[in-house]
Amino acid sequence: MEDYYDIDSILAEDQNVKCVFQRNIPGLSWLEGGHDDMLKAGSRIDIPFWMAREIADHPEGTVPINIETPEFYGNKVRNGLRAEATVVDLPKLCPNFFRFGTHYLQLFEDENLASCLEDAFKARLQLTMDHTQSGGNSNTTEYLDRLDETERELYKAGLESSASVHHWNQQSFGRIRSASEMLLKRKAGV
Repeated sequence: MEDYYDIDSILAEDQNVKCVFQRNIPGLSWLEGGHDDMLKAGSRIDIPFWMAREIADHPEGTVPINIETPEFYGNKVRNGLRAEATVVDLPKLCPNFFRFGTHYLQLFEDENLASCLEDAFKARLQLTMDHTQSGGNSNTTEYLDRLDETERELYKAGLESSASVHHWNQQSFGRIRSASEMLLKRKAGV
């Protein structure tokens, strides 16, 4: 379970999902924009994932609900990810594509989706780290536009790491001395 106050997690769970209510539910017609008191059985509405999860996980199970697989995890997108994961424009599909996927998969067991997301993440991560080494040319800028929020965080971390290694290679952090050199300095009293 992620931290309750994690803003990235909150934003990821705010993604709307389509839900179908299996029976009439009093007092929830406002979800559909209706003025009646009753939400009708078979109503198909978009609600935030966090709300759908709370309704589905209700301890009494009083509200039977089916949460549909979001289109951005459908077969068309899965096939695109399997074919060439690095060219899929994830922010157009879902700004928090991978983080939302972890939340979604906590509620639903879908091994096919889990392996697809894992393989896509690995392929995209490798290319993302390659771009951190390039120093930000025009191809990097175009590539960054296709990253979801998790990948952008990793890209920033990769850039910082690359800069640290560069500074170290330029000896910006001081000279590293061998143990024998240190012993000579101690004997000389320096």
